[in-house]
Amino acid sequence: MQEVKINSFFKLTALFLGIGFWVTRTATAEAHGGIEPGQNLLLAWNSNPLPSLGIFLAAYLYINGLNRWNHPSHPVSKWQRISFFSGLTIIFLALQSPIDPLAEHQFSIHQVQHLLLRMLGPLLVLSGAPLTPMLRGTPLWVLQGIIKPIVRASISHKVYGFITNPVLTTIVFIATIYLWQVPEAHDMAVRSDLIHSGMHMTMLLSGFLFWWLVIDPKPHRSRLHFGLRILYLGLIVIPNTILGAAITFNSNLLYEAYQEFPQPLGLSPIIDQQLGGLILWVFGDMMSILAAGIVMILWYKKEQEQEQEQDNIPVA
Repeated sequence: MQEVKINSFFKLTALFLGIGFWVTRTATAEAHGGIEPGQNLLLAWNSNPLPSLGIFLAAYLYINGLNRWNHPSHPVSKWQRISFFSGLTIIFLALQSPIDPLAEHQFSIHQVQHLLLRMLGPLLVLSGAPLTPMLRGTPLWVLQGIIKPIVRASISHKVYGFITNPVLTTIVFIATIYLWQVPEAHDMAVRSDLIHSGMHMTMLLSGFLFWWLVIDPKPHRSRLHFGLRILYLGLIVIPNTILGAAITFNSNLLYEAYQEFPQPLGLSPIIDQQLGGLILWVFGDMMSILAAGIVMILWYKKEQEQEQEQDNIPVA
């Protein structure tokens, strides 16, 4: 069972890494074109089609896997399917819609984009139970010829145990957002396509790793108890609140790169910065509360399943 779990994890992780790098790298290639003065914000979509292709590939694998799954032991519900496609839509909008070019001009919109990439998008995708459907939907030659040799390597088990350590994963998740809120690092990302691509990639990767542990569609495979999941969600609220409040109540301009670009929303740089801190603070905490609610629902369903199993045990 443990080997199956590790193999499945690495197959799905490899798939997400490939799609994630493809999407973030191509989306940010045009990001610094920004929005021209007088341009209609609703029409300022990225013209590069590759992010859309990456999202459609993930959707295709999921649908193809569901169609191939004739007699599932744990069927994917309608709400899980809605959650998965909602998550893909969120990631698509964060990278392809006017949110992305507008984020190059407004710190506040950049924080919205980060919330979508590291919290809401991965949360919804993984709540959609994508593991089995996407693996079943992946071409056999890819699984057998490319992914399987990597998965069977002995080092894979060590890597899996390392990167899914709950403490380490939580620290990486928090450290990622703190790193990119350091003014020097944030300004470099705004000015550089390559660094901006790295920002988005680390946001997505740390988000998927964290929510992989917290939102586990098959809890009996997880080594993290439901109570601990809620505890970790509570722990990330504290540093998120501190960081958001520090930006919100700071009267000094921290991020100077935005002064080099027009302000389409007409906000002063300091107001824009404080609004961004408020978004990071309030909505970031709300995402943790939402996730805690999902975990409690999963916990309740698991308890119900166990009670039903005990009731079905024949009495000798």
